[in-house]
Amino acid sequence: MSDYLNSNKEFWGKGYNTDNFVGNVESHIFRMYGRILKYEFGIDGSNKERSLDFGCSRGATVKFFNENGFDAYGVDISEVDIDIAKKGIPETKNNFSIIESKPKKDDMFFGGDFTLVTAVQSLYYYDKSDLQTRLESINNMLTDNGFVYFTMMGSKHYMYEHAELQDSGLYKVDFDLPRVQVKDYFIQFMHNEEEMIELFKIFEPLHVGFYDHKLRSDEGSGFHYTFFGKKR
Repeated sequence: MSDYLNSNKEFWGKGYNTDNFVGNVESHIFRMYGRILKYEFGIDGSNKERSLDFGCSRGATVKFFNENGFDAYGVDISEVDIDIAKKGIPETKNNFSIIESKPKKDDMFFGGDFTLVTAVQSLYYYDKSDLQTRLESINNMLTDNGFVYFTMMGSKHYMYEHAELQDSGLYKVDFDLPRVQVKDYFIQFMHNEEEMIELFKIFEPLHVGFYDHKLRSDEGSGFHYTFFGKKR
């Protein structure tokens, strides 16, 4: 396994901030569901569509889609987070699984056949080669008319100020702030929407946007680009 994958797995393997289950889904998820998936394409969970959240952390997105009628699943590299997700949503504990950090083209989670795959703040930990392998595997898991919703950290994000470009194309991030300390953390940043479309060109681009927030003055912007696309 590449050193950068080991470093990132070690970081997330410690768990994120608390040992609590976090049941509230991110706002850009329920807005994507309402404004795009349901309004534009009529996919609302009423047909028990299958969905996968790649990098599901503690299961909030899986919980949200299950509550809206989907047959929702989640995978993550963090044993700590998957364990918390299973305890937090015991009725669907079998819908969560730990996966390996290194992607393989023939990865097939929960049998595939997904109408929707979401990957929120989880794909930019791959270098470009490994990311393309992961995207091929996601593409193979989709139904013929399947959709994807991805987010990538933009260069407007405060972490970019603490990042140094490596030969791999990833940025090595090191910083020490009151809330979080990061060392040897590797991220692939996006600089514009065109770069997003090129990166995810295996899928037909339908909507490219962004979300942003600034909750602490000592951290700065939390800018991310978004990509909603369809299997070609």
